Amino acid sequence: MNTFLTPRLLEAISLAVSVHSPMIRKGDDLPYIVHPMAVFGLLARWGADEDTCIAGLLHDVLEDVPENEKSKYRIEIGQKFGANVLEIVEGVTEQDKSLPWKARKKLYLEHLKVASKESLMVSCADRTHNTASLVEAYGKEGEIIWKRFNAPKWWKVWFLDQAVAIMKERLADEYMTELWSHVKDLNALLSRELTPQDYDLLSELPEENGVKQFIMDPLYLELSNHCMLTEQEMEDGMLEDTKEALRKGRDGNPAH
Repeated sequence: MNTFLTPRLLEAISLAVSVHSPMIRKGDDLPYIVHPMAVFGLLARWGADEDTCIAGLLHDVLEDVPENEKSKYRIEIGQKFGANVLEIVEGVTEQDKSLPWKARKKLYLEHLKVASKESLMVSCADRTHNTASLVEAYGKEGEIIWKRFNAPKWWKVWFLDQAVAIMKERLADEYMTELWSHVKDLNALLSRELTPQDYDLLSELPEENGVKQFIMDPLYLELSNHCMLTEQEMEDGMLEDTKEALRKGRDGNPAH
């Protein structure tokens, strides 16, 4: 980008602020506008062109506005910033929020495999900032942090792993370096031994065939049924200590 803070960029910042200003981020309780600004900052540092930087500022607009306003914002983005910006934004937008969480994420990952480089860069900047924020909050607050999200801990980890693997294949290292660093830090936190306080967060679930079950996230049953996730999918990628907690619960033994 040869010119910084052009009139188009300033207009995009204004639109992002107007959409996101009432919102708060789940992971760190910061004003939501911090996130698109951070994505924009990463893209600018990577030397992305103006259209890609604008798309970074607006990448969550279509997902976060009410369903009955999406068409209006699509038209506004297209008219103010052009078809290319709209295409990049659409390339990182979950298209059907009515679908279960896991189904939405699987569709997103499939699209990521064929998305444009510009959409991939926006997605990479998005994942980079989100992962950095997650690592900071997880390091400070521990297991309780996962209760803030709409999906259980290991689903979130699964999605991040899959997205990073796709981006690693399709993007140059210069865009991936910071994300890799945050993923490494997250893995270190995930690998640490669970404390008695962590196990106190285990939520007792209704008995199944006379056996008490336990799981780290109280949303497990509701989301498992809603997302039609199999037990194998749930356990794929799980660390041994968490698997052991689940096994103990299924066997009727104390989970902590």
